[in-house]
Order: sequence, then C-alpha cells, then structure tokens
Amino acid sequence: MDKEQFVRKIRKTGTSLGINVPIEIIQLLKLKEDDLVRVIVERIKK
Repeated sequence: MDKEQFVRKIRKTGTSLGINVPIEIIQLLKLKEDDLVRVIVERIKK
C-alpha cells in the first residue's frame, strides 16, 4: 500500500469541516474521484 503524509489546516465548508489533498499527492498516488482512501487525523498544534 502506498502512503504519503502532509499537513493541512481544517477549513469550514458549509456545516462541515474539510481538508484538501495536495495535487502532488493525488498525482503521486494516482488518485481519482470515487477512490477509497484511509485518513488518520492527528492534532499537531492547538
């Protein structure tokens, strides 16, 4: 399984919170719409 890590700020989208996956990661892992990915959330700064 290919893995990559990156740091992003959470942003408000409507009534939810979200992050964007960097284009470099999308290209490196050859991700496309409807792919299933694992997301692990860890707070690194308060």
